[in-house]
Amino acid sequence: MPPLPKLLTSSYLSSVRAYPGLPRNTWYFIASVTLSTLNRPEEIGSLLSYALEKGVGPQDDGPMQDEKEKVLVARRMREALVKSIAIVGLPKVYLHPYLHIVYVLFRDSCNVRTLPC
Repeated sequence: MPPLPKLLTSSYLSSVRAYPGLPRNTWYFIASVTLSTLNRPEEIGSLLSYALEKGVGPQDDGPMQDEKEKVLVARRMREALVKSIAIVGLPKVYLHPYLHIVYVLFRDSCNVRTLPC
């Protein structure tokens, strides 16, 4: 079976990030839970990279400089993925053998510099 086409593009993520009415720090963890529910774990790393490179708010336009904020983004994504298990079950994202990002998201001492994105 050929690989599925990529869902996340830069223009799509820009539109999701700037969606009217969404609080500043919600779009990236909503998108990560959606990707895990759709069994598209290979795209969560791209999502995290995009959030760290472009910022989390619609007005942000550059990479995050604050290491604490980067860790907070990763922890929010982790928490959202863990909490989604109660609703959608254990998605493939937790079982995918090539997804090192899951390890990074679930470590207690998250080091954003080692992300393989």
